[in-house]
Amino acid sequence: METDEVRKVCQRKYSARTAYSLRELKTREDWNEWQANVLGAAILMPQREIDLAVAYYARGRKLVSYEGTFVYQDRVALDLVCKQFGVSKSAAIIRLKQLGHLECCPYSEYNDPLEVWA
Repeated sequence: METDEVRKVCQRKYSARTAYSLRELKTREDWNEWQANVLGAAILMPQREIDLAVAYYARGRKLVSYEGTFVYQDRVALDLVCKQFGVSKSAAIIRLKQLGHLECCPYSEYNDPLEVWA
């Protein structure tokens, strides 16, 4: 999906004698990090298993994130998914979003029926 020029730049080896700019290192490292994260997520959280976990823990509906805040039932479902796969909440949230099991809404729409205001 990249141009030939970008592909060539990414394939070059690092040289100990060359002074690289922070931008060059960041670009190459970002690409490597992204690839590692996607592969790790696919290995640790396969799509079929995530689909089954969401169907079971969230009763087949999408989880809803209000800028990182979840209503109680979604928070419990997310915790159970994290425990089942042995991953962090942030990793699970990213994978759920990739697979279409997480809907993102603005915090202004957040309304937890279990929250009591005095």
